[in-house]
Amino acid sequence: MTVIYLNRTAVRLAAVAGVALTAWLADSAVAMHAEHTVAQKAKASSQLENTPNVYIGGVPFSLAALTKEIPYLEVNSSDVEVPKLGMVNASTTLRDITINPEQLFSGELEGSPVSTYTRSISLDGVALGRMLGITDLSIANPDNMSPTGGPSAEAELTGTLPGDTTKSTATVTLRLVGPEFRMSVYGTDDERLKKAFGLVLDTRQLPLPSQATSVKLHGGSITFEVQRRNITLKTAQLSPLEIDGSEEKAVEDAAQKAQDTANEVGSAPTTPPSWRQNRQN
Repeated sequence: MTVIYLNRTAVRLAAVAGVALTAWLADSAVAMHAEHTVAQKAKASSQLENTPNVYIGGVPFSLAALTKEIPYLEVNSSDVEVPKLGMVNASTTLRDITINPEQLFSGELEGSPVSTYTRSISLDGVALGRMLGITDLSIANPDNMSPTGGPSAEAELTGTLPGDTTKSTATVTLRLVGPEFRMSVYGTDDERLKKAFGLVLDTRQLPLPSQATSVKLHGGSITFEVQRRNITLKTAQLSPLEIDGSEEKAVEDAAQKAQDTANEVGSAPTTPPSWRQNRQN
């Protein structure tokens, strides 16, 4: 007969590990259920075709039943077709959500006090290019400048102007003046560049709950944000964006904008502007 001797310390450690694993699995299940509930409610209130991604912060998740607060919640939708804009990325972020234990386990957050509420929408080169009528637009940080945010920022735009065969580059300021977003070319006297890369946009036309309060450049995209403090959460506010329109209309708008840009900018000059000639001399 074979006798197996078990080390008591090893047995205790195995038991503790088993309990910890069970607790972790149970906590993960509760978190996943809450995230799923929030995702479904956000989809239902936003007219989105695909369910957004939801992340609820706080480890362990169930600890919020004692603290009565969820520290962080984020709802993300990527590559959503929005009329007049094209594909955009959007997100809603909530910080310091006061809840009761029932809300934690059900995922029903309607009526919860929220310390900071932020909704943002990001336009990459394709989306911004659609608004400008430039189909190959790319966005980058200007040389020797770090990304900034707030009421103003800067960016470097590169793209082929209608009628041109080579790409042009311009540095622009990104500013919020009241409800308006103003993108203006600086550092050049080339009127074609100023017309092609300039833009004035009422941010109340964006799929945001109100006019933008911040603009920044990050990762090759221009991001607009609306931030509010000390709100009482409504289910509709979980949505990363709200869509009104159709993809077909968005394509039509883009084609019309490209034609409008070509008419406004005109053909490339056969003789270089004086500032280019001076540069060459």
